Amino acid sequence: MHRNQIQQVNPIPFVYRINLLANLYTGAVYRQVAAQHGVARSEFVVVFCLSNLGELTAQDIVDITGRPKNSISRAVNAMLQRGFVERRVDPANARRAPLTLTRAGQRLYAEAIPVFQAREEAMLSALTARERDQLDRLLQKLAARDDGWELVDADDD
Repeated sequence: MHRNQIQQVNPIPFVYRINLLANLYTGAVYRQVAAQHGVARSEFVVVFCLSNLGELTAQDIVDITGRPKNSISRAVNAMLQRGFVERRVDPANARRAPLTLTRAGQRLYAEAIPVFQAREEAMLSALTARERDQLDRLLQKLAARDDGWELVDADDD
């Protein structure tokens, strides 16, 4: 009851609903992945990005995900120690340290991603195929913006 009520009366309904859905999705799925694989959210984010995009730096992952730099740094270090990720030095730029998945990291991704897919399917099951396509297009449009809106500090005038 309160969840429906706050959706109607708050001054930021879109952000509230997006955040609510994200929380409902991620809370359950990351608890399950942590229980089954002993991997925290930021750690799996590293694996997810590397699995889908190949070689990346930690800064690339920060830029792609919007996650805090310190969270990704800790996650990268944990995944290096556990053998899910490898790091090498770029001969062209010694300050650049690209990351790749190991076979263990690839296996982790393959075992965990069905949990995410099942949770996504459960969340979207209330929508028709047409509604899913429309939602996908709208979310892509919002996520693909590159006009710097996300960099504007809310305290700026």
